[in-house]
Amino acid sequence: MRLGERIAERRRAMGFSQSRLAREAGVSQPTIGKLETGMTSGSSQLHRIAKALRTTPAYLTGEIDDPDEGAPPAQPEPRSQGLMMRVEFPTENALAAMFEAQLQAYASLEGAALARALAKRLPKAIARLQEAPLFEEPVASPEGAADDQLLPSERSATRRARRR
Repeated sequence: MRLGERIAERRRAMGFSQSRLAREAGVSQPTIGKLETGMTSGSSQLHRIAKALRTTPAYLTGEIDDPDEGAPPAQPEPRSQGLMMRVEFPTENALAAMFEAQLQAYASLEGAALARALAKRLPKAIARLQEAPLFEEPVASPEGAADDQLLPSERSATRRARRR
């Protein structure tokens, strides 16, 4: 049996597509395809392909007939599980205050420079906000305007005016 046939046979036995084998081995899918069809008779990455197929280069090249002889032990199945969970995010008011502060801090920047500076700073700013309380008491605003439609600086001014 030639190299390509052994790769294809072992790949199918493991339930891998050519694409999956390529990802597991860190090579391109066309590399796997060329090896399997015989368009290429070898590869400098054969050791990586053999490892992904849980066998040895010696088996793939036909030097030995037992695919398990000298093969690395099978990796245990991952012991983790993906799940979705609710993530608490700062309130709209807290985000607006944060954005307003960031825009003031970077007032000298414009366009792409401003966007890059804000993108770089955003994770730290949100991390700080996540330590803040997430619930805000609704406050009645003058003239029937909803408080959540005001900017943080406008809300502060409105609250100060109410105290007087």
